[in-house]
Amino acid sequence: MTRGKKSFAAFRNALYCGASVAAACLATPAMGQEQDNEVDGEEVIIVTGSRVSTGEAPVGATATVLGRDEIENSGAVTIDRVIRELPQVFDLGVSENSRGQAGGSGNITYGNSVNLRGIGPYATLVLIDGHRVVNNSRSTDPSVLPTLGVERIDVVANGASAIYGSDAVAGVVNIIPRRSLDGVEAFGRYGTSEDGAFDEWSVGAAAGFRFDRGQVMFAYEHVERSNLSGDDRDFFVSDQTPFGGNDYRVTRCAPGTLIANGTTYALPDQYTQANAGAIVAGTANLCDGLIGQDLIPEQKYDSFNSTGTFELTDWLEIFYDGFYSKRKFTRLSARPSTRLTVPETNAFFVRPPGFTGTSYQIDYSFADDVDLTKSEGSAESWQISPGLRVELPFDWTIEALVAYGETRDFSGSYDGVNNAALNAALASSDPDTAFDPYGGGRTSQSVLDNIFNQIFLAPTNGQLTFYEAGASGPLFELPGGEVRLAVGYERQEFSVDLGVARGAPTNQISFRTFDRKVDSVYAEMLLPLFGGSNARPGFEELEFVAAIRHDSYSDAGNTTNPQFGVNWMPTDRLTLRGSYGTSFRAPTIPEIYGNSNNLFVQNYQNPGGGAPIVGVALSGPNLDLGPETATTWSFGADWEPVDRLRLSLTYFDVAYDNQVSANLSNLAILGQEAQFAGTGVVLRGQAAQDQIQSLIDSGVNVLGAFPGGSLSNIDVFVDGRSRNLGKSITRGIDFSVNYMLDLGPNDLLRLGASGTYLTDYEVAVAPQANLTDQLNIIFQPLRFKARAFANWDHGPISARVMATHVGGYTNNLVTPSQDVDSFTPVDLTLTWRVADSFAIPMADLELTAEVRNLFDADPPYVNLAPSGNGSGGYDATAANPIGRQFAIGARVRF
Repeated sequence: MTRGKKSFAAFRNALYCGASVAAACLATPAMGQEQDNEVDGEEVIIVTGSRVSTGEAPVGATATVLGRDEIENSGAVTIDRVIRELPQVFDLGVSENSRGQAGGSGNITYGNSVNLRGIGPYATLVLIDGHRVVNNSRSTDPSVLPTLGVERIDVVANGASAIYGSDAVAGVVNIIPRRSLDGVEAFGRYGTSEDGAFDEWSVGAAAGFRFDRGQVMFAYEHVERSNLSGDDRDFFVSDQTPFGGNDYRVTRCAPGTLIANGTTYALPDQYTQANAGAIVAGTANLCDGLIGQDLIPEQKYDSFNSTGTFELTDWLEIFYDGFYSKRKFTRLSARPSTRLTVPETNAFFVRPPGFTGTSYQIDYSFADDVDLTKSEGSAESWQISPGLRVELPFDWTIEALVAYGETRDFSGSYDGVNNAALNAALASSDPDTAFDPYGGGRTSQSVLDNIFNQIFLAPTNGQLTFYEAGASGPLFELPGGEVRLAVGYERQEFSVDLGVARGAPTNQISFRTFDRKVDSVYAEMLLPLFGGSNARPGFEELEFVAAIRHDSYSDAGNTTNPQFGVNWMPTDRLTLRGSYGTSFRAPTIPEIYGNSNNLFVQNYQNPGGGAPIVGVALSGPNLDLGPETATTWSFGADWEPVDRLRLSLTYFDVAYDNQVSANLSNLAILGQEAQFAGTGVVLRGQAAQDQIQSLIDSGVNVLGAFPGGSLSNIDVFVDGRSRNLGKSITRGIDFSVNYMLDLGPNDLLRLGASGTYLTDYEVAVAPQANLTDQLNIIFQPLRFKARAFANWDHGPISARVMATHVGGYTNNLVTPSQDVDSFTPVDLTLTWRVADSFAIPMADLELTAEVRNLFDADPPYVNLAPSGNGSGGYDATAANPIGRQFAIGARVRF
């Protein structure tokens, strides 16, 4: 049974020719996929971004296709990392190693999402086999599927809300589960950084069985990745003067810095009344503020998926796909520090010579009192999606599907500071119950246990039921081909439980439950004007597509979005295309209602240099939050000037209105403070203190301690809630070049390059604010990202060299601004097909050896203070801190 039957070879060639970012840039071109994907010579074609296209990329747009060869040869241990290797994907927002951008604060389980072109971490829709996936109500992590269980990955960097609804503003990533496997496949891989500070390993197996009327497949993988500590990288330091940067060291050290009557005194290692005079006015102890901070958390993955297809009759087919995934994480953070107020009642109180007050302050780190603080948890999800496909007369097909899935996310920390207990221990005159702030190590373990016992638990439970019924087929025949129509109905029923428990270990988790229902109808029509029998010079093919979709939300209103596309082939070697449409994104439930309602005391990057500034950020609900809307259009060309040379170019324009922005985790916001003037997002001085006090009076809790225990020491307030702040305009060019050359009977050379070049990125942070140029500025979309590769197949040996380039940009978070260098690591992979050299029982045994970052290129130095949310001495959104990595692997098929 087929839907729009067409040989997969033709399908593959069309996608390969039209890819805006060539799949071949990861390894081999898509033409290596024909045997793996073909089932009895026919295939149910899934064209991501269209319901009526007959085997080619969406009319008017392009598709990047990563097939089995690309997935295997990438060396990435999980699907999310395979996708993140594409130049169009920016590591901004929801990322395991950087939580400082919009959306990052909600990433409490340190997962990854897809952010196409840097437009936003929630603006790319992730699908599995063309349907929606249960998630934590925030974003979808593609790693829920094992790499062995994926047939291919389609990436359409084009607005597609008229096809799929919400979230498809920047584009769509469709992960197609594997249905073609006939046999058993297994692999193992181990990799480590050159210095041994980071390693990862993965194993997996898949079994597939194809029979006369169907197939079934099962795949399982286990992956483990160690943490990478900032202590193991010399650029993640506070004193960056050796690199030409600022000194970001803090005075909250061990031993600390005493502050009396506005004068600072550096404390010795142990300060007692016997050496009370051994301090000097105007001195201070300086140290790194984030010793022990993880740059990459420890992660463990277990993932399983399965597919099945069975033809009950010649006209009725049933199918399913399903998955289960559990990812565990552990992230180490630096030991806490604060400004203590030490009263004279403290059992260990030391009175400096000439001091007559009743208390003074000490900038203090708990480095000698407790271990590194830790957050740990898991992200667990499963979904099953059965459906049926019915062949009707006149080549029409009806397809119906129901999906049900659940997710369980959990993040917990158990060693937070109990401010009440700390203040009580500071005031205690009993040495057995007092806290020693002078480095003498005299605090009893029971007191420390009582101080560092605060919990912060944040579970999220979600359930998704998804229904879809659609029909598609030809209406009538034109000289240029069949006019095709697709119509359908979808319904989503989503429920999420947002939980929280904080404070005493005995406190119980309380949940808030929210529901969302969405009813949608859609239609799409393909109109081929030229092609087939009426093709002529100048009009070998000309086809149009038009789509429209209406979505009705139970909590976010109604929206209708159209989309149009055109392909024109004036010659058989050149295709010109264009598209236009509108898109939207409904705000997520946590964006509307807030993950929590708290005031967070945290450190902000100091634009003037020096130690970070302590400020307070608000999290909470915004019930007035509205949907985002966008207008997208593009035009481009695919050209094959000579055999085996393929060129593709696409210009795109995305105008995004009412963008939702949240700055809870934006610890670099003071470098952009002027843009938020008049919005109330950033307040200073008395205005900041008044706002904080007002929120405290209304019952909002404070997490963390004010320096010295006093609000008067706070100068910065940031409204970190989600808000419809303004709009953005993103324009740019995607390009790819691919060339294949036969060098001999057993020699094949493939060359290629692909990339994204942004010409404009302008942002207005408020509805009435002017657009300002933010292109090529740190933590914003960068102007240029690209990849180039050379792949040589020589008999049983294949060698691949790949260079990834991230262009230089401006760090405007310091004064004066810094020009950051470009970053171009080079990877080398060697593959030996052993069975082609020796007669062995395992006919398809492959051994691989990889060197990533072959020349051990360091991340470009970036003048930033180390941050608890990523970056510091380097930019976690643009560079990899691991360094050179070595890996070996084996794969067998039988």
